[in-house]
Parts: sequence; C-alpha cells; structure tokens
Amino acid sequence: MKTLKHFITITVLLLAVTIYGQQAQQKIELKIDEIGNGKINISMTMNAAQWQQWNGTYGTNPSALKRDIERSMPAFIVDDFKLDKDEMNRSFNLSLNAYGVCKIDKRGRWIMDTDQKDAQVTELTEHKYMLVSSPPEFGGAIQQTYIIEFPETAHKIKIDKDAFGKSIFEFEMDNPSSSFNVLRWSGVLLMVVGGGWFGKNALGKS
Repeated sequence: MKTLKHFITITVLLLAVTIYGQQAQQKIELKIDEIGNGKINISMTMNAAQWQQWNGTYGTNPSALKRDIERSMPAFIVDDFKLDKDEMNRSFNLSLNAYGVCKIDKRGRWIMDTDQKDAQVTELTEHKYMLVSSPPEFGGAIQQTYIIEFPETAHKIKIDKDAFGKSIFEFEMDNPSSSFNVLRWSGVLLMVVGGGWFGKNALGKS
C-alpha cells in the first residue's frame, strides 16, 4: 500500500514534468472520513512548457483523464471527479473520492501506509499532518506536499513502522456500521497497482 508515495495522480503530471525536467510543486490534500474513505484534492502550478504538454493530453479532455484512471484501476472504486483549470495562472485542481484509503488490522486499529522509511511528518494539529516528499525515482522532478486530515472521531493517532521499517499512521476510531463497504479491508494497495498501469499508459502517449 503506497498511498502517499505513489498516488495515482502523480502519474497524470509526470508526462509534463518528465519531458521538461524542471521541478514542479504539487499539493495533495487527503481528508479521511469516519469509515476510512478519502476525499482527495490535487493542485499544481506549471511553467508554460509543462502546461502546454499537460493541457494537450488531459486538460482539454477531462473525460480521458477519468477514463484512464478508471480503466487502470478496475478493482478499485473512485468517483466524483472534478477538474478545475486556471488558464491564466497555468494551474489546476483535481478532486475525487477514493474508497478504502485506510484499512483495519487484526488488532482493530486503523492503518494508513506511507511506504517511506523515516517519513518526515509534521503535526499541524491534533488531526492534521504534513509530509513533504521528493520521490528519488522521479529524479527530483517533482516535490509533493501532503496534507493529511483525520476525522474528529480518530484518536490516539501516532506514527509507527511496519514489518519492513516503513512509516505508517496508526489510529483508533469507533467501528463503522456493519453495512460499511468491504473495501475498508483493502487499504490502498489497489490504488498503487492501478497507478502503476496508469503511469505506463500516460507516458506511453508522449
């Protein structure tokens, strides 16, 4: 599960960023609800060359963006896509819902993975955290600032490590109703699998 390090929308932007080789700043806001689903907002401002490339691929055809994400993630449910563009400032905001971004472990604790060793996490408030990352596999071409907001019902939030020494968020939260979708057990593994395929598809179009 690699929610933070390999979130699928990163690959949407690599098509522009990789070609022109200049570092881009990306902000990803993840707001988790009381049943472990996430509302995600991704925003970014580009230079002229990056904007032209990205806009030509997806910016002028948001239905293609939605279709590619859905096709690349057939076993994972994402919906409520909304793409807002600011042509004047060469920026955009993409929002969507993702189901099952957290999982419940055998001890009954909620888990969200970062897939990063010794992740540099800053606590902003009791329920809000910030993580800044520049994935080395992308050659420093993109810097991501994550704002992760947990619901008010979450408590005992802490940063721990999994069996592989990677940082994870652990927290407690009242059990959801029995009618909650089974996706709560899946975590974000399917997001990563889909994201990998989507990245290949996007880069293959360049």
